[in-house]
Amino acid sequence: MNIVRNASILFVATMAGNVANYSFQFIMGRSLSVEDYGAMNALLSVSTTITLPASAVMMVMAKYASVYAATGKDGGLSSLYRGSLTRVALLAVAVTGLFLLFAPAIRGYLRIADLVPVILLSIGILGSFLMTVNLGIIQGVQRFYWLGVGIGLGGVLRLAIGVILVYLGTGLDGAILATVLPAMFIFLITLVPLYNLLGGTGGGFSHENILKYSVPVFISSSAIAFLSNVDLVMAKHYLDPVDAGLYASVAVLGKTMLYIPSSFALALFPMVSSADLVNGDSFRILDKALICTALIGAAGLAVFALFPDLLITLLFGQRFAEAEGYLKYYAFAMTLMSLLSILISFNLARGSTQFVYSLAAGCAMTVAAIWFFHANILEVVLSLTAVFFIVTAYNLIQSYRERHAFYRAYGDETYKTATADFDADRDGV
Repeated sequence: MNIVRNASILFVATMAGNVANYSFQFIMGRSLSVEDYGAMNALLSVSTTITLPASAVMMVMAKYASVYAATGKDGGLSSLYRGSLTRVALLAVAVTGLFLLFAPAIRGYLRIADLVPVILLSIGILGSFLMTVNLGIIQGVQRFYWLGVGIGLGGVLRLAIGVILVYLGTGLDGAILATVLPAMFIFLITLVPLYNLLGGTGGGFSHENILKYSVPVFISSSAIAFLSNVDLVMAKHYLDPVDAGLYASVAVLGKTMLYIPSSFALALFPMVSSADLVNGDSFRILDKALICTALIGAAGLAVFALFPDLLITLLFGQRFAEAEGYLKYYAFAMTLMSLLSILISFNLARGSTQFVYSLAAGCAMTVAAIWFFHANILEVVLSLTAVFFIVTAYNLIQSYRERHAFYRAYGDETYKTATADFDADRDGV
């Protein structure tokens, strides 16, 4: 199976999840006040930041599961899964405790009157961590149909629970609860394809190697999550409540440019990891992923540039009409971020970590830019766009340099032969 076919499977699943997620957002935008809608998205951004280790867990699981699957080490795969579930559960409990400790400070920074919605966020932490262990293993062994189920189902459950709770009049508290509950359901459902690994025997995997690899993965995952969410948190802090709500509507729509092409990053990671084991030309996979992502981005930007008023008012209502002028700028920033995500997945799959420094610099630049320029919505959006352009351009240049180094090291015939053998083996699976 090639990356286009694998990504197509995940694309359908992510689209189903995204449609449900955005339906949830639109229902909340019409059901909550503008101020509560801004508070909801700021809290969800905080939740994403708090559960940063969970996103790193998924990538680490995918990396090592792909290695064990490619080399036929079933004992190591089973040991990896069982050991990881235990350790990740303990980590989740620790993160929950820290989150609850700082809950009052989070409420104060976001200028939210009630502490209850902040506390409700803690409910989803355990499920989020355990879910990512399952999804990471499934991704690594390239069971993309099951990965699609895990990805798509979350949005559907969120929408269903959200509609029920909003109908019951729970307001902001219900919106938060609907977001955090589905993770545990997904964990239980994705146990089905992995159940045999729980009772497996044998070892063969090194916790020391995993911990070593986890450091750059955690840093990169943290940086991506930070870059994707810090603007909402800072906008909620610096802008007045109504402008923060308008900014949230722009961010929710604009992030479609980040989420829709995400299937290519998911499919790319285990494929590049496996290809790299045989010195295959993984840059071919990167090229396809970048081209497809860029094409989707270009199409999306055209829609946002031509019909911003229609999109904003149709989906959120006339109350959010003032936000239409900022949509194309935010969408461009998220298109850059989607390309950056492809490059990061590619590098991590190959064990390359030099890009981490550029991400750390990007995080610092984003905070500094919004800190200095936050007088209005446009300043925040343009600050974000400028930083994303710099970081993405830098990583594209670095990728180009690594491509030439690979070709010089292996030569045309070597990598073509290795790639042909790898593709033949993979197509036979």
